This record gives sequence, C-alpha cells and structure tokens, in this order.
Amino acid sequence: MKQRPAEKPLRVAVTRDEGADGPLAEALRRHGMQPVACPTIAEMPPLDRAPLLKAAAELERFDWLVVASTRAVTALMEARDAKLLPEHLRTAAVGLSTAAALLASGAVGPLTATTAGAGPLARALRDADRWMGKRVLLPRAAEGRHELAESLKRWGAIPEEVIAYRTVARPPDEIAASWRAVSPQAVVVASPSAARALVAAIGAEPLRKLEPLVAMGSTTAMALVAVGVRAITPERTEFDAIAELLQRVHAWRGSETTA
Repeated sequence: MKQRPAEKPLRVAVTRDEGADGPLAEALRRHGMQPVACPTIAEMPPLDRAPLLKAAAELERFDWLVVASTRAVTALMEARDAKLLPEHLRTAAVGLSTAAALLASGAVGPLTATTAGAGPLARALRDADRWMGKRVLLPRAAEGRHELAESLKRWGAIPEEVIAYRTVARPPDEIAASWRAVSPQAVVVASPSAARALVAAIGAEPLRKLEPLVAMGSTTAMALVAVGVRAITPERTEFDAIAELLQRVHAWRGSETTA
C-alpha cells in the first residue's frame, strides 16, 4: 500500500446561518476539518410575532413543549425575556442539541427519540403520556412540517403551533460568489430550503462532484434527490455526529485512492 501523503484539512461548506464559531463549525474543527462559510438562508423573526409572544407569556397553561430545532428554543426564550421554563412543563426535542438547549432553558429531562427526525419523536411521544386534553406548544419555523401536531391531535391532545422564526433565501448571486470564494470539497446542507437555495444558485452538477455531501435529515436528503443530487445522512442530527460521518467517509475515500 502506498503511503498516504500529508493532507490539508477537508474544506467543508457550512450552509447554516451561523458565525465562524457556530456549533457546526466548532464540531468540524474538533474532528480535524476546516469549516468554510457558505450560508444559503438567513433566519428571520416571524412576520407576526404576537402569537409567539402570547404563547411565551402564557407557557404555564401548557402541559408539554415540543421543539424541532435549537432556533425554536432560542426564539421562545427570547420571547420570554430569558425567563426559565415552568417547572411543571414536560418537554421533548428532535435531537440532543435541541434537548441541550431546553436543559439550558430550565427543562428537566427532555424526551428525545433514539434516532433523528419528527417521525421517531412522534413514536417516542406516543406512550409518554395520556394525551387526551393535554395542551402542547409547538414553536416551529414558518416552513416547518405539521407531522408532530397531526400525531398529537390524533391522540386527543390540543396542539398549538406558533411560528418562532422563518428562513429567507439569500440572493443566488451572493450564494454563488461565496461558493466560488471558499471552493469546498464537501458540504453540509442544513435544511430543504437551504438545499433549494444552493441548487438555484450553483446548479446540481457542482454538488454531484463533492465527496461527501451530507444532508441534515431525511427531508433535506429528499429535497436534494428531487434535483438529482445524492446525499448521505447521519443517524443523528447532532453536530458531532455529522462531523464524525464526514471524517469517516473522507478517510474511507482516501484509503481507496491510495490502495
């Protein structure tokens, strides 16, 4: 076997709207990779913030809080002026990062599923309570899906969805300029909206050439498949799990080329 030459860190494009010290970028650095910023969308407040403010002020009337992203937790806590969550409130989160955000906000023992996604969380919630008449707050993105709310409604719960934030695509020329400037070798696509914005800006062909392309969740992977781009997905949507997957695939690809 040929000796593998020393390599520069893998350049991984981060499509999330986060700074250089954001959680995904930090996870990539911990695993020996070089994160390069190529944000495709920006997170914005809801067009009408009144329902979120009302729900945050009246959180004591809910039995459960179910969240699908750390941003939803952040938006809710900002609406509460950082007042900790009520002690009686039971909570559930899609993924460990979101659960950690709930814990930092005063939650006790958030429920999480063994695998990522709204479907697994719905299955975990099914036997977590007697749902008839239980009031459940679900702060979400404006573009978010209704799967959890629909499941809760079928079980007799009273779900209340509020828009916590919305995502807006950056102009395609700005995305394309960022992509050319960072010249990534791999990319993490954070959401279906990020996938659509990225393909609209640079086309599908540059993405097909990357090794690897990671989608944060099955819905994002499906959005990429719809435009002819294959992606791999981690078993969990936690940032370290994504970095570990990138690291393994890159090492495997490298061993193939030097064998």
